[in-house]
Amino acid sequence: MGLFSKLFGGKGAGTSGGAASPLRSYFDENLPKSYTQSQKYAVHIQEEAGKAAARITLDMLADGSDYKGFGEEDYWNLAEMESGYLLTGCVAEPPVPTDFTLELVFGGGRTVTVTKKAGVNTGTLSCGGKSREISF
Repeated sequence: MGLFSKLFGGKGAGTSGGAASPLRSYFDENLPKSYTQSQKYAVHIQEEAGKAAARITLDMLADGSDYKGFGEEDYWNLAEMESGYLLTGCVAEPPVPTDFTLELVFGGGRTVTVTKKAGVNTGTLSCGGKSREISF
């Protein structure tokens, strides 16, 4: 990670060359600016056998939301809805086949993780040691 990445929100480390650079640019350009401009935003990309695995950390507080009064099911529902919006809309056509792991950071120690394999319309939503399958 370069000096400027460390100073300005840590865009994350990734492999050099190959698909990582165009994929990182694709995420930076297509994800909502409230996420990409947050200091918590990070992208880690690994390449293997013509496809990529991307782990993207997104700050769910970046748009000013505070989630006061949310219960466990509310976090699950919002994470499912937001990940569906991101994975089937914003970043639905990455430049290389990509397996996704989204880390949705809500604050207060709560992070919901969503995984989706390239070319598959289902994934897994995980939080606090629990998980469930979701459809996109």
